[in-house]
Amino acid sequence: MEFVMILCFLLITQYVLTFIQVRYYRKSMDRVVSTYRGKEGYYLFSGMEKRKFRPGAIAMLVVDKNYLIQECYVVNGISVLSKFKEMSKYKGQHAGAVLDALGEFKINKKGNYRRLPAINKALSKAAENALLSISKKNISML
Repeated sequence: MEFVMILCFLLITQYVLTFIQVRYYRKSMDRVVSTYRGKEGYYLFSGMEKRKFRPGAIAMLVVDKNYLIQECYVVNGISVLSKFKEMSKYKGQHAGAVLDALGEFKINKKGNYRRLPAINKALSKAAENALLSISKKNISML
């Protein structure tokens, strides 16, 4: 009976923490969107990387119609206390160049490929989404 009570407590705790994290994500996204509301040619993209036993990451990119990154935010960690941080080193860069730079494989001392950090994978997914979506919009305008 104690095991069931502990399991229920853990599930309720996980639900509450997930709710807090989703609420924070929506507030952060709304703050970024409000900056560009009413302006044409700006798009918001996000990418997420989940890991089973290691910290995951979420990335948000604001990209203009010329594929240039206007804003970049990432959150990394396993805690709901993790906050979005601005990554200014990607501002003004082409989404394709960022995708190319992040996609490089790391090789360890033994000569094996090393897994990319979760932040790199999340940023890569967001940049790839940006390239695909904007190019589809540009093609449909022709």
